[in-house]
Order: sequence, then C-alpha cells, then structure tokens
Amino acid sequence: MNNYPQLPPLKLREEAQPGYEDESWKPTWNCFCCHDTGLVQDLLVKKIIKNYVSGRHKPVECNATNCDVQLGRYLYKTNTLDQRFSADLCDRLDAEERQMWKEWRKEKHEKRLASIDLDVTKNLRFRSRTNEENFDVRRRHQDIRNHY
Repeated sequence: MNNYPQLPPLKLREEAQPGYEDESWKPTWNCFCCHDTGLVQDLLVKKIIKNYVSGRHKPVECNATNCDVQLGRYLYKTNTLDQRFSADLCDRLDAEERQMWKEWRKEKHEKRLASIDLDVTKNLRFRSRTNEENFDVRRRHQDIRNHY
C-alpha cells in the first residue's frame, strides 16, 4: 500500500520562485491619456474637474490626436460621456502621463542598478582580468547605466 512512486513537486510559476528578478513593466499604450480605453484616466480628469467622482459623474471621452479609440462615435446619442476635453487638452495630459511613466521607469532602473554590485568579479576565465580589461568593463557598465 505504501509502494507509490515518488514524484518531485513542479514549480507553479517562474516568477514565484525565490531569487527571481522581474523586469519593470513598460506600458505599450498608444494613448497615455486614456491607456487605450477611450476614457480619460480618473487621476487626469481630477486635475481638470475638481471634485470629480468616478461612477457618480460622466466619464470623460479622450480626444487625444494619437488615440485610436473613438467612443464618442458610438455613445454620442446616449449622452453618457463628458465630451468637453479638447484634443489639445488631452494631448497635454497624454504628454504629462508619458513623462510620469518615463521618470518612474528611470527611477525603478536606478534602484535596480543600485542594488546590483557590478564591480563584483565573477570570473569564469582561466586567468584574472588585467587592469586595462577591468577599466574597460567598468566603462562599458557605466555606458549602459547612462544610456538606458
């Protein structure tokens, strides 16, 4: 009765394993004003409409020039969208949101680099690096940090 075969456990997800370092997420939206939903993000709406409450007030239609979603065309007759945001205003909100994401990614990258000690030698070669090779490696690492 106890002669069952023994099997090793299977990993659920690679990212759930200890020591896994994930890459910071980068949004791929065309329009950062609405995140490709057609509706301006609530935090951005609150910059323009004070006391805006999602779910109580009409959602705001995105009119950014690079936005491919056009909800107004479908919902215009239902009078369910706030269509007061101009294309210029949505473009400004889009640029601000893009800049915020860019700064967030840069900050996240800098924190990750700060936690990694690139000067630790992990040499798998038969001989140690020369001073010139170490200098070149440090220079390349610095170039990578500066041009991320």
